[in-house]
Amino acid sequence: MPRHLDVLIAGQGIAGSLLAYHLMARGLDVCIADPGAPDGTASRAAAGILSPYTGRRYKAPGELDAMLAECHSTYQSIARTIGVTVYHPQPIWRIVQRQPELTDIERRRHERPGRELISPVQHNGLPEGMRAPLGATRIDGGGQVDMETLLSGLRHWFMERESLIPEQLTAPAMTGPTGGALEWRGLRADVVVFCDGAAAFANPWWRGLPWRASRGETVDVEPARPDTWPRVIVTGGKSLVPMAPGRYRIGSTYDHASQAGAPTGEAQRTLLDALPGLTDGDPTARVVGARTGIRPGSRTGNPFTGFHPAAPRIGILNGLGSRGTLHAPWLARRLAERIVDGTPLPDHVDVAHLSGLPTR
Repeated sequence: MPRHLDVLIAGQGIAGSLLAYHLMARGLDVCIADPGAPDGTASRAAAGILSPYTGRRYKAPGELDAMLAECHSTYQSIARTIGVTVYHPQPIWRIVQRQPELTDIERRRHERPGRELISPVQHNGLPEGMRAPLGATRIDGGGQVDMETLLSGLRHWFMERESLIPEQLTAPAMTGPTGGALEWRGLRADVVVFCDGAAAFANPWWRGLPWRASRGETVDVEPARPDTWPRVIVTGGKSLVPMAPGRYRIGSTYDHASQAGAPTGEAQRTLLDALPGLTDGDPTARVVGARTGIRPGSRTGNPFTGFHPAAPRIGILNGLGSRGTLHAPWLARRLAERIVDGTPLPDHVDVAHLSGLPTR
């Protein structure tokens, strides 16, 4: 007899991993289809910055309080499950790039929760090694997620429970519903959820969504004089993230492309050229690694969650853009509650409210 699953998930990036984790915690029989960790996955290329506020206008989601609480709860729970710390709460120092930012910062500081999370612009007492001629603000409430440890640890945990198949699930490979279930590789599932990143662009169920694709590259470097570099997360145009003693990740480039490809020399030069704007220490550094990935985002500004209006057994959790570490825990729990309890999803992320989706 074929194994009958409650939920089959395509993709073991941060979205698929956290959805599976939440569903299994509720007692569902879940399996993830994922071939491994190929180059070009945004989850593994990222530095894992979890920032409440991003962009030139210091944007934040309306559910920020709930999202931050969910992040802390979920990442701590995963750490207990796999026995390794995956989340490191810490301030994020944001270098002021231009004078208009000062107005944006003050506006956010007069809002809640901004007044608790964003410091006044500082010129003195900044972390050693940080360059900020126009000053900097400290953003609290976030930190850094060790994506490699989280995804690798959960992958091993899923495999131990026979909940991972190292193959790629594509929509054309599915058949059904047969007897009320979808079928793939001898499995039957009541629900299939696609959390497969950029692969969704070609998915016949989801290619009609208002996608926004961006390609990004990061480089890992070892400074010639690490004692002169900041030992905190610094952002401002690009970001500088301590990854291990004597090693940093610089990120990220942005360009509109839907294929990851190999890391490029041009991107490497762009990232290394950003160093003098992030640190007043010796910018000399040796490149020890480079990564590239496609960030599936949304032209609406909201991620894509929920079930196809013409196919209620076909779901999605995708389009998180560059904020997967912040959005994924909250969205994964909301989708798990929708699957298990029937709890409605928030309208602004529910794909059932979007028009233009194909019937197949």
